[in-house]
Amino acid sequence: MNIRNLLILFLLSILNSVNGQSAMVSPAAFDFGVVKQWKNDTAYFTVENTGTSKFVFLPIGYSEDVLVILPKGSIEVGQSPIVKFIYYTQDRGNFRKTVSIYISSSNDPLELTVKGKIIDFHPDAMLNCPSMTDNPPPATTEKPVEIQVVDAISGEGLKGFDIIVKNPTDQFLIEKAFKDRVYFDNLKNGKYMVNISLSGYESKEQVIITSRVTRKFIIKLQPDEGPIVMVPPDNTKKEDETIILEKPNETEEERLDIEKLREKFNAKFKDKRIIEKDVIIVQDGENDSLLKEKEVIVKIDLPDFTATGTLNKDKYASNNIVFLIDVSTSMDRPEKLPYLKKSVKDMVNVLREEDLVTMIVYSSKVNILLQGEPGNHKEKIFEVIDGLSAKGLSHGTEGMNIAYANASQNFISNGNNQIILVSDGIFNSENFSPKTMYKLAKEKAELEAIKTSAIGFGKNAEAIEFMKTLAENGSGNFIRILSENDAATVLVNEIMQNSIKQ
Repeated sequence: MNIRNLLILFLLSILNSVNGQSAMVSPAAFDFGVVKQWKNDTAYFTVENTGTSKFVFLPIGYSEDVLVILPKGSIEVGQSPIVKFIYYTQDRGNFRKTVSIYISSSNDPLELTVKGKIIDFHPDAMLNCPSMTDNPPPATTEKPVEIQVVDAISGEGLKGFDIIVKNPTDQFLIEKAFKDRVYFDNLKNGKYMVNISLSGYESKEQVIITSRVTRKFIIKLQPDEGPIVMVPPDNTKKEDETIILEKPNETEEERLDIEKLREKFNAKFKDKRIIEKDVIIVQDGENDSLLKEKEVIVKIDLPDFTATGTLNKDKYASNNIVFLIDVSTSMDRPEKLPYLKKSVKDMVNVLREEDLVTMIVYSSKVNILLQGEPGNHKEKIFEVIDGLSAKGLSHGTEGMNIAYANASQNFISNGNNQIILVSDGIFNSENFSPKTMYKLAKEKAELEAIKTSAIGFGKNAEAIEFMKTLAENGSGNFIRILSENDAATVLVNEIMQNSIKQ
């Protein structure tokens, strides 16, 4: 510190002793908690002028790992401006960082402290504070990309599968994998199409997006139930007895015969909708393969729910639901977060083992609370829902990116893959752009079959318009929960509408 600055601090200390000025920092330490993907999130401190006259913040020097953004101008008595603290680190694990700042009313520093635990880094994270030099940051060695293949029902690892990973310029093939996971050392960061085939399971095609921090993916295969054929009638059947379509393992020739029957049905009964559970009524003694004139097609109105209260799998496809929930301070209202909790619980009650639930919350930071949890793990999901509380800011942009990544990772072919944003306001992320969010939602819907719906609380017209437009671009729905009755039905109706089999 030079002589000029020492003189300034000396004079200010004299003024401070006369005026008795002071300031108070809140919080004492900003706790990020456990962060799965560190992205140099901003810590916010309130510095309240509790003295008797105004003050200004004094300049601070450059630091390689810290950026502190101070308010400009005079801070009047009683005002509480915000100081922003951004921390840049290359280290995983627990951290605690303290920076001293000075105000014109005191020669004693104010302490700003951030702490937390970093699990890994977001692909957009900066490892160092921006400097004035042109020297590039040191190169880092990336881990290989790991792809694990599991049974979608049991969750057990599968072996012996063939896998192709490709993009427009590169293609990688592994045949008959010896273990339930394979590793690729040469994948560049970007989007790849993964094709997996295994005897006894439905082939799967899934998009993955690799980055410096996203290097592990789990792909779930559905057991192959075989082609659909008809059980021939028993001669002892009565005149009004019906034949139900079933799914035993049959030959290719038998499958082609069934396709011919369906074509004949379509030509003969143009005004009726034929589905897999259609019934053929056959008169006693007739040969059902000849399909006499007395035969008719009758559509069965399948029930929505099973005897246990879950969705009927014959009527509704599997769901991959990713909740992105705003838990900022403004959501802490009786007509907001409590209604949402009830609505999500009622939806979870109808889910099945093959349905997946991911729950991501955002406020001043983004946390993943559940990741691809099977719908029959209801107690675990309810525990997370009950634990939701509201505080902090509304950093939704980061949350949307993480939500889409999780939806892609757990993608269900021929299922309902859906993001459900829950909020009562506009994102206040520093890089928030509504147009960018609209474009992202549209691309995810059109290119990756991931829908985006939104649940809107409150009366903020700008927020409502944003969520409506986001849902429209994401091929989803905009939903309002205005009462307890709405809370009990809207989310159940939403997933039923999007997962019903055509």
